[in-house]
Amino acid sequence: MINNRILLMVILVAALNCLSVGAAYASFGFGFGGDDFGKSGLDFNKGYDVNTVTTVSGRVASPPHADENGHVFVDVSVGSETVSFSLGPNSYWEKNEIPLHVNDNVTAKGSKAQGKDGKTYLMVQKLTNRSTGSSLAVRNERGGPAWSGRNGGGRMSDGPGWMMRGGGMMGGGGGMMRH
Repeated sequence: MINNRILLMVILVAALNCLSVGAAYASFGFGFGGDDFGKSGLDFNKGYDVNTVTTVSGRVASPPHADENGHVFVDVSVGSETVSFSLGPNSYWEKNEIPLHVNDNVTAKGSKAQGKDGKTYLMVQKLTNRSTGSSLAVRNERGGPAWSGRNGGGRMSDGPGWMMRGGGMMGGGGGMMRH
């Protein structure tokens, strides 16, 4: 009877430990997290995943708008789906914005992700408004945000010395960071 109790205690402690470690990883810079990231559950600063990079084209469905965390989005109709393009923090967008009007044709390259709110997001690397011919580089080739200050004062740097601190799914996938 005592051996069964000890075994049950060991199993319970191990299970609780696994749950707490899993929760720590889920909210620690791998693109998904808790309430700190808003309703989407995505980290739009560090959650760029080079393994999910794609190009998306469509029509602007809503003007650029900031969420509760001050991050700017524009909703784009892509066929029967709406994709929310993540354009960086409001402070970055205000300094670098390009004209985006409802029904403009746009193309963006970026990391596509599904939010816990059920929406599809694109963490934009480069945005081109095909209706006006204007474009904006929001991130470098590895997903480093232009607003972080690590890319030479807003220039998009993709040199071998670039490193993302604090996590993210950078180069190599599976949560591996490139150093």
